[in-house]
Amino acid sequence: MKKYLATTANVILYFVVFYFTMFVFGRLLAIEAYGKLIEANPPLHLVFIFGVTMLLYWLLFKLNLVVSNTERQSFVQVVKFVKLPSRLVVFSFLIGLAGALASLGLLEIVSLKEVFPDLEANVDSMMGSGNFLLIIAALGILFPALEEVIFRGLLFNELKKVMPLWIAVVLQMIGYVAVQPSAGFMLISVVTGTVYCLIYIIARSLWAPIIVQITAMSLFFIGYKLDVGKGWMNSDPAAIAITLVGVVGMIALTIWLNRRNRDARPATTF
Repeated sequence: MKKYLATTANVILYFVVFYFTMFVFGRLLAIEAYGKLIEANPPLHLVFIFGVTMLLYWLLFKLNLVVSNTERQSFVQVVKFVKLPSRLVVFSFLIGLAGALASLGLLEIVSLKEVFPDLEANVDSMMGSGNFLLIIAALGILFPALEEVIFRGLLFNELKKVMPLWIAVVLQMIGYVAVQPSAGFMLISVVTGTVYCLIYIIARSLWAPIIVQITAMSLFFIGYKLDVGKGWMNSDPAAIAITLVGVVGMIALTIWLNRRNRDARPATTF
């Protein structure tokens, strides 16, 4: 019973920290100086949230505020920031590249846009929010890294302590889907939230899904900015084909990574 209570308390604590940080920075927007700064550079808001949230998570473990029935570990040890071999870095990049291709194709499917009009509207809103390099830094690098810390590094690691691994994978995916900004993103996150977690399990390092998501998101925003695919994905069949190539590529590379990595994983264990 104690381990279930500890897991529940820790999961609540992790999300309280994140949403408290979001709430505080939301309130700061009412302060004129900060409001004007963010109005001129909207992605900075996410940069600040990332920095403060990561600091607070580090402090939780530093000050032993996380409930633990085992030997105390640091924040870095718990989320498994383990150095990746170069081949795992390459695999992670390729999976992210496939993910970017799938996302670019998905946004060109006219019939899908009719069902989920909010999908492209959300992307356009993000793209029109200030300096493009700052957008890449915030939405392509920092916030994806924060998502991996919360959902794979913290939530998944807590859940797997008290339930079978596959149930923990499904539950962290459901949590990941639930926080997405629109129905269209929720649909995509069913696949990505599962794949990112499987990559984390296979590589046994949080750097792997972080590299995957940073690659996917950054290349997606760059490709969208440059209108990549507008010419050669000018019909639904072509866009669907490209999307399927990307999705199948992500899954196939993940399976291949698992087979190649069985006997050569970092020293930490799940």
